[in-house]
Amino acid sequence: MQKPHRHNSIAIDHCVSAGPDTYTLIGKEVDADGNIIDPIKAMWTPGSTFITPPGWWHSHHNHSDQDAIVLPIQDAGLVMNMQVLDFQLVK
Repeated sequence: MQKPHRHNSIAIDHCVSAGPDTYTLIGKEVDADGNIIDPIKAMWTPGSTFITPPGWWHSHHNHSDQDAIVLPIQDAGLVMNMQVLDFQLVK
């Protein structure tokens, strides 16, 4: 599992391969414990694509015994050049 985090760049993620029970949780807010409130669950299935909007919290999970591969497409280079990426991890 990757802890919830957010950034001002958009993320378009394309799943190349994944086992069962591999997913990303996505939501606008986190609670005091760093858990995403009312998350959307985007399942990773080979060939699927999902979007993480700028500024939304998200965490990646793989509960299978298979490696998962996702191809992320982001505008982070542009956002970093503009000095507005604002990458944050939960506390």
